[in-house]
Amino acid sequence: MAKKLFLEDEHKKLKAKFFEFANWWMPLEYVGTVKEHLSVRYEVGIFDISHMGRIVVNGKNSKDLLQYTTSNDVNRLHPGKAQYSLVLTPQGTIMDDILVYMISEEEFLLIVNAINTEKIFNWLLENNKKFNVYIEDITFKTNLLAIQGPEAEKIVQKYTNYPLNNIPYYHFVKDKIINKNVLISRTGYTGEDGFEIVVSVEDVKEIFNIFTQEEKITPCGLGARDTLRLEIGYPLYGHELDENTTPWEANLGWAVKLEKGEFIGRDALIDKRDKKTKTLNGFELLENGIPRAGYEVYSHEEKIGYVTSGNYSPILKRGVGLLYNNSIHEEVRIKARDKFLKAKIVKPPFVKNTSIKKGEKKNVS
Repeated sequence: MAKKLFLEDEHKKLKAKFFEFANWWMPLEYVGTVKEHLSVRYEVGIFDISHMGRIVVNGKNSKDLLQYTTSNDVNRLHPGKAQYSLVLTPQGTIMDDILVYMISEEEFLLIVNAINTEKIFNWLLENNKKFNVYIEDITFKTNLLAIQGPEAEKIVQKYTNYPLNNIPYYHFVKDKIINKNVLISRTGYTGEDGFEIVVSVEDVKEIFNIFTQEEKITPCGLGARDTLRLEIGYPLYGHELDENTTPWEANLGWAVKLEKGEFIGRDALIDKRDKKTKTLNGFELLENGIPRAGYEVYSHEEKIGYVTSGNYSPILKRGVGLLYNNSIHEEVRIKARDKFLKAKIVKPPFVKNTSIKKGEKKNVS
């Protein structure tokens, strides 16, 4: 049975259309995916992304546990800084892509993909024996909201005394919104400036309603979240990332720090560095059509790969997507049911000059 959001009744009042995603019953859209998408690109939108897992790691050896179980270098963090990282199998493939928030020298918050929350929680427990730190899944004690778009800072600032322009990209503060304790992070999955806010279940309804009812921020579903991330070329677990894929193949080598020393998957990654069987690329259609995950990719008559994510870009007004292929080509053909669509290989992001630049002192290492 699908899990339900704490704010489900509020989403119903906003006329959300629901669907099942990652074992959660989630809003797909409210006023329409394209309208919601454009609100975020040009103004502001709000997402309830409380399906994402939230795991606290606390104790003297927390940093050592995370240094061992994640691919990035936790020693590069300081309290108030966040880091994109990967959890890897011993074979060097991707169990999940996560965010690591350093709350203090001994306390961390992990944001993990909804489909992987239980898997990552158990994996941390399994590897905790020699570190002996406290690990808790707080997903159902908290909510996670994302307010994204060029107007996000101006609107959120009305309800907090903390100067939000002092928070650089991939940094966060613990402060208050309307006198409610929150964690405000300058992160997101849309390619726009904005904030992700962790708040208790006791306080989330009041905060959500202020932004949706008083500020009239457009509520956005996972449909728009997907098209927004796709225009920027961000990967999605289960599509671009899985346990059959290495960071080298997914162009995520920048989130792997081999030089930091021992971590799970390191030896396998060294061995597989020059043994890629596929490479992640972006593409744009050269004719009308909407590409979908699973479509086959051809060069002439030879099948060379498959589409992992594809959709219509509301900004470019054409189909874009991500694919894995095993050889280098400038133009390919996407097999869409019974016809072939011409496409060109393009390096993401497909949409450039977004408002993310405003908060981006781009150091996400």
